[in-house]
Amino acid sequence: MSACRLIALAFVVDFSAGCARFGDEESTRASLLQMPEMTNTVAAARGSFASSDAWPSQTWWTGFASPELQRLITTALADNPDFKATAARLRQSQAMVDAQAAELYPTIDANVSFSAQRFSANSVQAKLAGENFRHMLINPLILRYHLDFWGRDAAALQSAVGRSLAVAAELADARLLLAATVAKAYFELLAASEKQDIAARIVAERQALLRFEQTRLATGLATDAPILQARIALANAEQGLAAAHSDVELNKNLLAALAGKGVDWGSAIVIEQDQVEQALTLPVDLPLHLLAHRPDISAARLHAEAAAEEIKVAETAFYPDVNLVAFTGLHSVSLSDVLLQGSSLAYAVGPSIEFPIFEGGRLRANLEYQQAAYDAAVERYNRSLVHAVQEVADALSRWRELDARLVAQRQSLADALAVEKLADSLHSHGLSDRAAPSLAKLEVYQQQFRLAALVGEQHKARINIIKALGGGYSDAKPAKQ
Repeated sequence: MSACRLIALAFVVDFSAGCARFGDEESTRASLLQMPEMTNTVAAARGSFASSDAWPSQTWWTGFASPELQRLITTALADNPDFKATAARLRQSQAMVDAQAAELYPTIDANVSFSAQRFSANSVQAKLAGENFRHMLINPLILRYHLDFWGRDAAALQSAVGRSLAVAAELADARLLLAATVAKAYFELLAASEKQDIAARIVAERQALLRFEQTRLATGLATDAPILQARIALANAEQGLAAAHSDVELNKNLLAALAGKGVDWGSAIVIEQDQVEQALTLPVDLPLHLLAHRPDISAARLHAEAAAEEIKVAETAFYPDVNLVAFTGLHSVSLSDVLLQGSSLAYAVGPSIEFPIFEGGRLRANLEYQQAAYDAAVERYNRSLVHAVQEVADALSRWRELDARLVAQRQSLADALAVEKLADSLHSHGLSDRAAPSLAKLEVYQQQFRLAALVGEQHKARINIIKALGGGYSDAKPAKQ
């Protein structure tokens, strides 16, 4: 009889294994992209940068030597609600790892139950008809242990670990994004503040020109046309001043929100115009080690690896599931017997085996779902990789553009200053009227305004390069490149 049972068991196991033939899906699964070629792009940009063995540090913002910027970023990293929500997700994922790891261990429970029962006098169980029973079960030890023959629990644990590591990488990416956003907003504030000061000087000079034209009109030296033009120019200057003032307020509001504070908090932000520009270098091993320094790419890769483990979990559902169950306790229909007689002792131990014979397509649907989830995770990784390469190329290109524009703008400002000096000299010698020096000064202000805007853009471009290079993140196990 025992041999027959073993044969029957072998047959069922073989039948179950036969149901778990997964076909040729592996050949149609999505695949991770290799590192896109960008050697020529980086080589073309190296002429504008010094080379270094180091990648950006995790506290890259300290290189700007701005105490106020450091305070803003530190406050944002401590109090920003979105960042704290991401940190909470990491704690959740770590708890899920602990919960999944517990599946590898046996569980021990205790159980006590009491019931009173009376059989009907008209019961089909004639021997018990009309009888009353009291039933007590005391099980101080109930053991359950899942025998992970097919690696389901191990794969589920690896998936949970991968998800947790992915969330940790996402937290690093959120930290980088938040710090970069705060830094760019602060430099935008500095540029807006400087443009506001210049706009105020432009308005003052336009008012002086209007008074000059009014004096000429009063003395009969001019018509109404110059005054109308002076008024139009003054109105335009006042609009520029209003716009610059609004930019200052908007950037303070943005910084307050990023720091998790109210808008009034932003009014205390210190504007430090004297900045120390840190030297911007490119790592000598770029693009070779780019993947190891991008938290978004690491997160996408870890999600894909976790999805691959979920496929393994889904595949094991096609095989028999074996659990070891044991208990010992006291079972009796008499309360006195439970405590006073050893005959109430009961125990059992043995395996519990479940065979997935017919599930209505549920197991196959779950497997296909996990396979599709893996494909989606891989394609998200591929998208992140392509985006990262584009982000680096765009940041380098933008830097070179601004570098060239700044050289030209500084020359324009130098020329405008020379014109202003010449206009002052001509006026002092009586060779021009009062309007000529004012117009020359206005041109200087316009060139300074454009220069302030370009300097602000260059600061943001510098931060974009640091962000594109990973902002100090390092993956201990990067994808193959």
